[in-house]
Amino acid sequence: MRSIRLLILFGLILIIGCANAKQNYQTFFHSEYKVIDHGKLDVKVLSQACSETSENAFSAAKRNGKFHLRSVVGNKKHEIKFKEIRSEIKNGKICVEMSASSFPPSY
Repeated sequence: MRSIRLLILFGLILIIGCANAKQNYQTFFHSEYKVIDHGKLDVKVLSQACSETSENAFSAAKRNGKFHLRSVVGNKKHEIKFKEIRSEIKNGKICVEMSASSFPPSY
């Protein structure tokens, strides 16, 4: 009986410890983004994401920009060019602002 209680206590400690670690290393996406639409496929989206590491913040900002760009352009065939606008540290997280520009595909 005592070993069962210790096992349950140990399991709860692991669950609580892992839950806190997940919150500390989460990547944050900013829901606000800016769109510059010049018509047809000439669209530029500015997005931002924050994370513990610069690699995660960079890839998250890139995914976020690609997602928002696709919501404007739709299913039309296009190519995407990414450019890092700025990086900064906010509240202990690395935040990256990225621009994603679409243009007609080159054949």
